[in-house]
Amino acid sequence: MRIMFCLVLFAALSLQVAHALPAPEAMKKPSRINPHGAPGGTGSAATGVGMVAIVKGATLPGYAKVKIGEAFENYRHFKQKSWRETSTAAGTVYVDFTGSAPARWLDFKAKREGISASGIEVKFAVYPNGEYGVVMVSRTVVKSDGKTNRYPLPDVKSVLDAIYSNRKIDL
Repeated sequence: MRIMFCLVLFAALSLQVAHALPAPEAMKKPSRINPHGAPGGTGSAATGVGMVAIVKGATLPGYAKVKIGEAFENYRHFKQKSWRETSTAAGTVYVDFTGSAPARWLDFKAKREGISASGIEVKFAVYPNGEYGVVMVSRTVVKSDGKTNRYPLPDVKSVLDAIYSNRKIDL
């Protein structure tokens, strides 16, 4: 009698757990951005939302607790911050974040070389299938004549770590 009662109780609990779990398809679904606008599959034609807003609302692997826009906008070492997007004929959309700070008052070497500001440019790519990520990080140098030079940095992770932890980036 006890064995029969335990079997019935076990079967009832198993059914409840099985119904409480999400469908296997939902568990395997990767996090993606809809290349036509909003996350999850609704298009942006009706909403007017650009890719900059979509990327700002997404998260990066390894930094899932903080959204991209929140981390980059709260980074205190940049005085000027800007976002822009460009599209390619193949359907890939690039979203660029540029953050810079003016040359310091006592940085005579920078003043002598005509550097008015320096900073970082982070390039995000959103591919037609919805996958996205950081494809390049560059150090930027703005000269007093208005020209901007970009120097690609090999260590993307250290730059992202500094931005997400609000530490100064050593250039």
